[in-house]
Amino acid sequence: MLIIDKRSKSISQIISHAFVFGMVLLYYQTACAQNNLSATGTATAGSGGPIGNAADQAIDGNMETAWVSEKTKGTKWITVILPGATEIKEVHAFVETDLGKPVHHYAIQTLLNGSWRNHTLNASNQQKDIVVAFKKALLTDRIRLAIEDEGLVKVRELEIYGEQYIDSTATEVKKILVNQSGYNLDKPKRFTAPEVPDQTPFFIKDLITKEIVYRGTVQNGIGDFSGFNPLSDVAYIVTIDTLTSYPFRIGPFWLERVTYRNMVDFMTGARHYLGTTDKIRRLSWAWRDGDFFNWALQSLIAQFLSNPSAYKRMERKISYRPNDSFPPPYKDKWGSLAPYAEDAPDIVKLIHWDVDVKISQQLEHEHQKAELAHFLYAFPYLKQWLPQQNFDIVYAYLKEKWTKANVDKRSTSQYDKSPEHNLLSLKTKLGTTKGELPPGHTVIPNLMMFEVASKQGEPDADKYFNAAYRQMSWMIAHLDWHDSLSTKGQRMSEHMTMRAFAYFYHQYPDKRPEGLYDKIEEWAKVAIDRSDNMWDFRKFTKDGDWVPAGWNETGNVLGFPACALAAMSVIKNEALSNALNRLVWAHFDNAFGRNPTGRHFSYDGPTEIEGVDQGWYSAHHGGVGLLEPVRFVFDGSPKNNHYPNHPEIGNLGWTEGWVQFNTAFNISMAYLAHGEVAIFLTRSRKNSLSVRLRVPLNFDEQVVDEMNVVVRASNGDEVVLKLTEEGPYSKYMVGSVRYKKHKVKRNDKVLQAKKGDVITVSYGLGYFEKKAAITIKN
Repeated sequence: MLIIDKRSKSISQIISHAFVFGMVLLYYQTACAQNNLSATGTATAGSGGPIGNAADQAIDGNMETAWVSEKTKGTKWITVILPGATEIKEVHAFVETDLGKPVHHYAIQTLLNGSWRNHTLNASNQQKDIVVAFKKALLTDRIRLAIEDEGLVKVRELEIYGEQYIDSTATEVKKILVNQSGYNLDKPKRFTAPEVPDQTPFFIKDLITKEIVYRGTVQNGIGDFSGFNPLSDVAYIVTIDTLTSYPFRIGPFWLERVTYRNMVDFMTGARHYLGTTDKIRRLSWAWRDGDFFNWALQSLIAQFLSNPSAYKRMERKISYRPNDSFPPPYKDKWGSLAPYAEDAPDIVKLIHWDVDVKISQQLEHEHQKAELAHFLYAFPYLKQWLPQQNFDIVYAYLKEKWTKANVDKRSTSQYDKSPEHNLLSLKTKLGTTKGELPPGHTVIPNLMMFEVASKQGEPDADKYFNAAYRQMSWMIAHLDWHDSLSTKGQRMSEHMTMRAFAYFYHQYPDKRPEGLYDKIEEWAKVAIDRSDNMWDFRKFTKDGDWVPAGWNETGNVLGFPACALAAMSVIKNEALSNALNRLVWAHFDNAFGRNPTGRHFSYDGPTEIEGVDQGWYSAHHGGVGLLEPVRFVFDGSPKNNHYPNHPEIGNLGWTEGWVQFNTAFNISMAYLAHGEVAIFLTRSRKNSLSVRLRVPLNFDEQVVDEMNVVVRASNGDEVVLKLTEEGPYSKYMVGSVRYKKHKVKRNDKVLQAKKGDVITVSYGLGYFEKKAAITIKN
C-alpha cells in the first residue's frame, strides 16, 4: 500500500513518491528471484525500537515490515549471520529514517579477530535503496550494516548475495578422526566419525598384523575405546567397513612424551632478543608478541612446581647471555637480576629470564606486577639455582608498585583495558575476547603475596588476603557462567578464572567465601551442557556459535583442560568429574586432529611431534612474533564455520601463532600433571616402608626411569629414597626402606622414628604438592 507523505505539497511530489515506491517494488521482485542468502540466516541488532519491529523483520522477504532502531545517538547496527562461510558478492539494503529520508552515513562490515572492519563506507549517501557490489568477494558468515545517523532508522530489507565457499586447496579429510599422535593409558579415548550411522561396528586393529584387538559401536558420531589399555609399543588404527583412521600409539604418558621437551623448546625460541632472532619487536617484552597478558611466568612456574623431576632431568640447552655483550639499543633490556647457576634446569632459566626483563624494564602494568608474585612464592623451590638478590630486588619492587594505580607507557600497549592498576582494588570489568582482562586475575597473586609477606613478617600482610577474598566474593555473586563473556569469551585467558576458584578452595579451606564450591559446580554443569556434540567440544554458546566468531581461538581449546582440571580437583560429584575428564581429553584430542579439519593445530606438527600426520594448513610468515622458525608453534584451529562438520571450507580465517596460545597449553599440562600425581606410603612388611608414586615420568618404554623423593619424620629428620620405574609401561615409581629398631635406614643414613612419629613423603611443590603420611605405631 502506498502511503503519501502528508507534508507533500504538490502533485509532482506525490508522483515522485509513487515512482520511488514503484521502483522499490520492482527491485524487490527482481531480488526475490535471485539467491537471497539472508533468507537462510538469522538477524541480530544493536538496538530495538517498538515491539513488533524485531531484527528478523529485515530478512523476512516482506517490504512492508522492518527492523526499527531506537531513536538514539550513536551507531545503530543490524547483523545477518549465515549458516556457513560464503563468498559474498553483493549486499542490498532498503534503509530510511523515520522521516522517510535516506540515511547519510553507513558502513558494510565484516568480523575479523573480534573486530568489525569496514569494507564499504559512505558518509554522503543519498539513496534509500543501497546496493553495494564488491570487486572481490568477501569470505565471511556474517555481514553487518552500521548506521551513524542520529534518530530512528528503519531497515525494510537487508539482502545478501553470494555463493557457497569451498576451498579448492582443501585436502580430503579422514572419515574417522582420532588423536593422530596417541592416547594415554587409562584415560578417555574417543574418536569422531561424523558420517557414520549409529550402531555401526568399529574395530581397533594392530597396524601391522591387522589383528582385531578391540571392538565397539558408534553412537552419535562418537566411538569410545577408553576400555582398551594395551601394554605394548604397537601402533593401532580404527576401521569401520572400508574406512580407516590415521595410526596412533597408546602409552602411559603419551601426551607428555610428545610435548614436554617441545614446550620448553618453544619458550626458549620465543624469547625476545635471545630466541630464534635477536630483533627488537613491538608488543614484546620477555617474549616476542607476548604483550602484557601472556601469563608466561606463571605457566612456567606451574609447570615446574607440578612435576619438578621431569624438568630437572631435561638436557640443559640455555646459557646465560649478559646484556652488556649486546649493542646500545639493547641496554637495560635485561640484566638487573644476578645470573642463575649454569646447572639450573632450562625451565628455571626461562623463569629467571622473564623476571629479569620485567624488573630491568620496570614494567608496572597490573598483569606484569601480578606475574612477579608467582616468582616470590616459588623462590624457596628455585633458590638452589638463583641468588638471594633475585628475591630481594623483586620483593622490594612489588612492595613499591603493588598499589600503583597508573602505568607508564613503556609497560602497556593499545590492548590495555585496565581502568587502573592497583592490585588491591576490586576488579569488576571483564575483558574481551582478545583475552586481556580475565575475571579473577588478581586472586592468586594476592594470595601468594599474602603468604610471602606473612613469612617476611609484614604487619599489613592481611591486606593481600582481604583483597583476594573481596574479589572472590564479588565473582561468586556476579559472574554469570551462562554469559559466554565470563567463560569461553575470555579466549586463551579463561583458565585464570577457574584456577583462582580452585586455588582459594584448596589453600584456604577454613577461610573460603560462602558459595565458592557451588559456583565451581555450576561452572562445570554449564561447560558439560555446552559439550553435548560429536566432538565432545565445549561450544561458545549452547545453541549458537561454536567458537567466538572471527577469532583464531586456538589458545582457548588448549587452555580449557586447565579450567576443567582445576574444577575437577574440587568437585565431589563423580558423574560431573567424569564428564569433565572426557572434555579434558577431547580438547587435547581436538588439538591433535580430532576436529572437522582433521589437522593438528601446528603447521610443523608432522616434523616436530611424534605420530602427527597432518599439520595445520599454513603458518603465518613474519608477524610481530616472528615465530615461524620456533619449534612447537600452535598456528591455528577450526573456525566457527568448520563446525559441526565442514572440512570443505579448508584454510578459512586468520592463522598466526602466538605466545599466549602456547602458555595456555603449558598451564593445562601443569594441571594435568598435578591431577595425575598420587602417593602411597605403606608398611609393606613388619620391617619395611614402601613408597609408590604415580607421576608423569615414564615417557619411553625402552628407558628405566629413576628419581629421588625425601622421606621425612615429624621430628625433622629426613632421608633421600631412590624410586625406580615399576615396569616398562607402568605409571608408577616404587621404592622401599627397611625399618628396624624404630629407625628407617637407607644408604647409611638413619631416620629417627619412634612410636607416634609421623613419616611423610610428598611430590610436587607449593600449591601443587601432594603428600602421603603414616604414623609409627610400634
